Parts: sequence; structure tokens; C-alpha cells
Amino acid sequence: MTTGVTETQPQVPAPAPQPAAAPPAVATAILLATAPGEDGEAAALLEWEETTVLGRLADQAASVGARTIHVITRPDWATEVEHALEDSETGLALLEGADPKLAPTLRVERSEDPASDLRAIGRIAAEAAGGLLIAHGEVLTQREAIAGLAADPRVSTGVLATVGRVGRPFAQRTRSARGRVVSAASPYHGVNKPTTTFLGVLKVADVDRPALGAIAERLGELVAPPLPEGWPDELQRKMGIWRAVLARAAWREEMDAERPDADLFDDNSTPELELPENPQDIALSDEDEAEIARRAKVVPNDVAAMLVTGLVREGVPVGVSHLRKLFWARPITQAGVDRAAQDIREHDEEKDLLDSSVKAADGFFTTFFVSPYSKYIARWCARRGFTPNQVTTVSVIIGFVAAAAFATGERWGLIAGAVLLQIAFTTDCVDGQLARYTRQFSKLGAWLDSVFDRTKEYAVFAGLAIGYAASHADDVWALAGAALTLQTIRHMTDFAFGAARQQVIGEAKQPPLEHSSDRVGAAARLPAPPTPQQPEEPVAEQEERKVSLPRRILGSWRKVDRAPGAIWIKRMCAFPIGERFAVMSITAALWDAKVTFVVLIAWGLFATTYTFAGRFLRSVSR
Repeated sequence: MTTGVTETQPQVPAPAPQPAAAPPAVATAILLATAPGEDGEAAALLEWEETTVLGRLADQAASVGARTIHVITRPDWATEVEHALEDSETGLALLEGADPKLAPTLRVERSEDPASDLRAIGRIAAEAAGGLLIAHGEVLTQREAIAGLAADPRVSTGVLATVGRVGRPFAQRTRSARGRVVSAASPYHGVNKPTTTFLGVLKVADVDRPALGAIAERLGELVAPPLPEGWPDELQRKMGIWRAVLARAAWREEMDAERPDADLFDDNSTPELELPENPQDIALSDEDEAEIARRAKVVPNDVAAMLVTGLVREGVPVGVSHLRKLFWARPITQAGVDRAAQDIREHDEEKDLLDSSVKAADGFFTTFFVSPYSKYIARWCARRGFTPNQVTTVSVIIGFVAAAAFATGERWGLIAGAVLLQIAFTTDCVDGQLARYTRQFSKLGAWLDSVFDRTKEYAVFAGLAIGYAASHADDVWALAGAALTLQTIRHMTDFAFGAARQQVIGEAKQPPLEHSSDRVGAAARLPAPPTPQQPEEPVAEQEERKVSLPRRILGSWRKVDRAPGAIWIKRMCAFPIGERFAVMSITAALWDAKVTFVVLIAWGLFATTYTFAGRFLRSVSR
């Protein structure tokens, strides 16, 4: 089928992207206005304030650097899509008469079906230059969520995703490891043990455009009827999952309404709803049945999820940019858009971005004693134009001053050094938060942060040893050398293990696109019929249920995380940098350098044993 194209040449620039040291990573955006709404029109054309959901998304794509915006839609919707783009801020700006070279080009691509959508994407990928941004046209999110994916150089090709419940049960799931997607679902592909949810926005780096084009062409062939064996079954399995999830949600709501003291119960206190084996026998409310019917029309058009699956299975590294606390929704009715509009008004985007600048998985000391206030220092620095690298440099300078104070060996010097060391650590936290808050990422910044962290730590070791020798008859150089050696070994093994894990992930075999299952080899057979009682993963083969002893130990150890505070104890056991700097400050201020080094060595040995045991079990488990 041929794909019609309508081009609008702009007259004035769209909203300018935020200043960046390098050209925008995204030069072309492809918005998919192909999902039907409840009235038969494109869901992307639902009204949003003075424009449409699609117009809002087009403005956001332009604001993160897209100079060409393609909108793929069905022929019957093309005229309305053109009007929607004209009514967007970007479209309205075209009427003002500025230099057309500065404005994005808007193109409407007419496409009959998902196969044609994929072929159009393949053609655009072949013709475009620079990075691509591909998104469902009805996605409603905050600009900073898209900017975070588009601007982060650590994620050259990647997806917007979340570990929370946002988007469930209808959004496609993924499984990630060490910041990389290792398995991705589509309407016709399943994921075993998913960990994240794909939120309908994909960035493809310029270097991966040829691979994307080839994958889009291949998927275009596969998705054209008749579908490969197992694909219709996988689609039906997903619909069974939807029914089970909605039934459980309604059951919980009913149970909570019947308990006046519901707030005293945790999730596990609600009796489990027994569901029939056949998903079609699950009784739902009329409203939930209508939602299932609407989503059943939408999901076959989810070609963005198909492309993510194709990229992963072809071995292209696909990173993850997390939504964190920002807002996201994918409404397909006007009532859903109105609810999203109300919800998004309750989200302070600047506050959400500031909160999201804090690492999601940091140490106990950093999370509870530093980050609650350091993020505000990061915002203060951003408003005054400081860069992350400047803050990193200030941090190491303060660290050297702390080491000099420790080197005096006097009580006042030990106390002053302890305070300065904490200021240096807080400043060290600020540089990363500032980078995430302002989207100022760079390889140089990452390298400086890593090197200067070690520099501060080892300078403090030297200062403590010098000060102790100056004020005592003996010295602690042997202890200082042992602490430095132990910490150096830990850093080396951390980097080596991380690199090895990334290599293993990159070399892992993937099943061909024709397989609906994500299992490789004998395990890549078609999944069993859907089981509503366990909806999140396909039923494995009998031999796959055999679990090795290391994996059983790891499984039991992960269950400990459910206990209150267990996860924080585990993180403290690993003796991260926040805990190390806290130990140095407290022991030096209250006692002396000998106590500091003894505690560092003892806790460091325990942490080394703890992390080695975990890594050994993960390495030998199958």
C-alpha cells in the first residue's frame, strides 16, 4: 500500500529546546496517531485545553529538538490530524512569518494498517538524519519526561519506562538488567518475569537508524495477515491478563469498601479472588468490559512496542530512562483525557523534576541524611548557572581542605575535617542531582565524578594518617595502607563485575522475531494457555521449573526485601560511599584516626564478603 504524505512548511520557529552543549540527540520525531478512540476517531485527536493531545505532544517533540515531525495516521483521520497540528502551538507559530529554516517541518503520513505504519517508519528511518523519537500520539506526559529520554547521552537508544504501576495492565511490559532492556513485549510477544513497563516513547540513536529501518521492514512483513503461529494466542493471553487484573482491582475495591478500618490492612490482608481458568469466564462490570473492548482495538496498533521488541531481539542495546515521579497517561476517551488533565494539574512538574534528580536507589545515609536538602542546593546552583563539572571541582577542593584539617592531628582539626568532609560529600551529591535536574550530562562529567570521589577519599586517608603520626608516639600508616588497598580492590572488582555483566547481557542469545515467547532454544516453544491466577508470565516447560540451589538462595534472599527496612540494611551492608564518609567523620571527630581505619577495614571486609557472595551466587545460578 502506498503512503500519502502532506507537508506543512513552517513560517516561524517552534518552542526552542533548552540550551545544550551538543546538538539535540533527536532530529526527527514520528508520532503514531493510529489508535482509535471510543467514537471511532483517532484517540490522539481528543481535546486538550486549546489544542489536542496530538498537538501537545508535537509541541513537546519540537521543544526537545525535533526539526521534522512525521505524524502517521489513518487516511480517514488525516484531514483532522492536519487541523490538529495547525492548532498546536507549533502550528500556530507557523503563521507568524519567521525564517522557515528555524522551524520544524510537519508531515502527515497516511497509512492503512500496522504493516503500512512499520513500512513508513522504515522509510523515514532510511531517509532521516540524526536521532529519532517515536511515540504513541495519544501519550500524555510532562515535557521533562520526554526531555529526560531525549537529552540523556547515557541512553543513546532507549525507552521511557517505569518500575511502578503506571500504565498497567494495558501498557507493554519489559525486563531490564543493569539499565538495559533484555526482553520486551509487544501485542504479539510475551516477556518472562517483567520488571518494567514501556510507556510508549522510544529514542533511536543515529547509529542505530539502519537497524531500526531493517527491523521495521521485517516487522511489516510479519504483522501483515496471516500472523505467525502463536502471535494470535499471545494477544489473547494478554487480554486474559487484562480481565484478571481488572477483576482483582474491582474485588479489592469492593473489599476495602466493606471494611471501615481498611487503612489498618496492608495489601496482603485482602482475601484472594479465585478466578476461573478460562479468562473469558471472568465476570467484569459493564465499564470494565467496555474498556477491554476499547483496548482490544488499540493494542494491535502498538507498533512502537513491536519496534522495541525487534531492537532488543536483534541485539541493539536499548537503555532505560525512568519516568520516576513525573506524570504519564495514555487515555483513549475524552473522559480519560479530562481525568488526566485533572491529575496532571496536581503534579508540580518543577517539583517532580527536582525530586527525580535524586538517585532512585542510593544508600541509606545519602537518601535520608543528604538528599532531602542537597536537591535544593542543586536547584539553587541551576538558577545561578553553575555546571555539574564546576560543582564537582568545588567538592574535591573542599575534600582537600578537610584532609588538611585532619592532618593537624588536633581535636579542633578532626572536628573541622569531619564537618568539611560532610560538606564535600553533600557537594558531591549535588553535582549528580544538578546534572539530572538540568539535563547536563557528559562523559567528562561522569569521569570527573568517579575520579574525584576516589581522590577525596584517599586524600582524607592520608590526612588522617599524617595527623595521627603528628600527635601520637606511633603511627597508623599500615592501617591506612590496608584501608586504601581494600577500598581500591573493591572499586576494581565493582567496575570489573559491572563490565562483565554488561558483556554477558550483550552476548545473550535472543529468540527470532517470529517467536512469541522470549525464551531461547527448546524453551522458546509457544506458551501454554493463559492462566489468570498467574498472569504476569507464561507457564514454563516442566524442565524450566527446576531451579538450581544458588537461584533458590537468591530467591529467598530477595524475599527478605519485603520486611520493613530490610532493603536499607542490605544497602548499608554494601558500605557505599555515603556510609564510608559518615564513618570517617563520626569516628574521627569523636575518637581518632586509628578507630577510623579499624572501622573502615572491618566494615569493608564484611562488605567485600557480602558483595562477593551475592555476585558468586548470581554468576553460578542458571
